[in-house]
Amino acid sequence: MHEHEHGHGHEHHNHAPGAAPREELVAVLRYMVEHNAAHTRELAELAGQLETAGEHEQYEQVMRAVEEYRQANARLQGVLEKLE
Repeated sequence: MHEHEHGHGHEHHNHAPGAAPREELVAVLRYMVEHNAAHTRELAELAGQLETAGEHEQYEQVMRAVEEYRQANARLQGVLEKLE
């Protein structure tokens, strides 16, 4: 089910506060949007497995979280589009 590397040791560059180049900010934000979308898909798959297992209440809770992830990611996508 988990299709991507999960080394969350994010690399941070040593820039003075507020000095990160715009291109770097856009690249990190693009990565995060894509990464979040992958996790959202995985959560939806997990929800489907819960539903199949007869865990309808837990399915509904996970699907609520999926929708919240989608909404937040849509907001981040909007920021990304304005920066690009």
